[in-house]
Amino acid sequence: MVQDVLDAAKPAAEKLKEFDGKIRLVGQYDADGISATTIAHEMLERLGKDFEYEIVKQLYEEGVERLAECEEELILFVDIGSGQSELIEEHIAGDKQVIVSDHHEPQIEGSFIHMNPHFLGYDGGEAISAAGMTYLLAKAVDEEGNKDLIRFALVGATGDVQKQDGEFIGLNEQIAEEAVENGFVSRRQGLDLYGRTTKPLQKSLMYTTDPYLEGVSNNEGGAIQLVKSAGIDLREDGDFRSLADLDEDEERKLIHRMIESGYDVQSLLNDIYMLENGYEIDEFSTVINACGRLGEPKKGVEILLTNDETLINKMSRKYGRKISESLRYVENNKDDEDRIYEKTIGIIDGKDDISEEFIGTVATISMSNGFFDEIPAIMGVAETEDEKLKISSRADKKMVEDGLNLGEIIGEICEDVDGEGGGHNVAAGAKIPQDQKQEFIDQLDAAIAERV
Repeated sequence: MVQDVLDAAKPAAEKLKEFDGKIRLVGQYDADGISATTIAHEMLERLGKDFEYEIVKQLYEEGVERLAECEEELILFVDIGSGQSELIEEHIAGDKQVIVSDHHEPQIEGSFIHMNPHFLGYDGGEAISAAGMTYLLAKAVDEEGNKDLIRFALVGATGDVQKQDGEFIGLNEQIAEEAVENGFVSRRQGLDLYGRTTKPLQKSLMYTTDPYLEGVSNNEGGAIQLVKSAGIDLREDGDFRSLADLDEDEERKLIHRMIESGYDVQSLLNDIYMLENGYEIDEFSTVINACGRLGEPKKGVEILLTNDETLINKMSRKYGRKISESLRYVENNKDDEDRIYEKTIGIIDGKDDISEEFIGTVATISMSNGFFDEIPAIMGVAETEDEKLKISSRADKKMVEDGLNLGEIIGEICEDVDGEGGGHNVAAGAKIPQDQKQEFIDQLDAAIAERV
């Protein structure tokens, strides 16, 4: 129950309210981390605290040692810290006050204030995100004054792929209900298609491949004909309309026409969550995630706080180009067994052609679009600026339901290869020495093979 987290948040809330020194806020650079950082930023701002904030890609030992030397007397970690709790205990906790608001698998609880759903019996991989945990911390600080921050909690959870079949579950479900009841998001059932609010309707239809729409998927002309046959105008005031531009009656007409055409519409129907700024929550979380992947996470904070449409469009275009470049690498090298190959798992070795910020996204897309045939997991590899390797892995959902935990497996392998890493059951990552690449691949492949 959400009340369990609120009760657990009381020591952190009291510490923040009474603390009179300078605070360092540290968040992670994905959509969940940026959302959590925004919540904490506003909470501290409203408390009138003196603070600085930074958003990091990951927190390894050298980063913890750096923070141990910072001038701030209290460090608030959001969406990061639980997986580094042993290092925080060793290097920081004895000299500074520490609060961690995270949802990743914790190493230890530590002597510092450590908010994590795992300590309360909840799975942080699917029940609640770091943004959700940090929202509940803000609520414990000032329930009425911070209630509007709830929308960022849902953006974070969505960006962390915590919706299942279009629905929030666990603690996220309770947070979503609260957000709907208080009018911070709206919800109605509709066609859950890519680009619902940002792409022309025909593009959303042609990009739909699961289920495959015969004559429409990958066929813009067929998609246009489907819309016209439903009696729906493609344009309004000269501009192409998106799915979100249709009124409810028009969307019902389109659904009815798709059913008449024999398409599996039921699998495309989900609850659609719309933010007050007019964006569907899945697409808005993608924009926030893009800011981190492009190395500009503070732009994500700015977008969340200002809804700057020009900035949103700019970051979306840059992100789209980068994703396209990275996916072209996979497609162009599918016959190069030094770069793209299968063992028990699928391996995408991006070398220095796919940046470390995008290897995780490429692994996620390649896992979901069937690039590899029926494999239990994908591992992406990219070279980093500090001459190490970034590892990003994704697991098949059924394997996770059967008990696979990538985060645990990768954490154990890192101990053998002098690396650092971990994560969730369905998605995990690491940073390792370059000369340990083959050893890491062999160990991960063997560990997955044992569970297939």
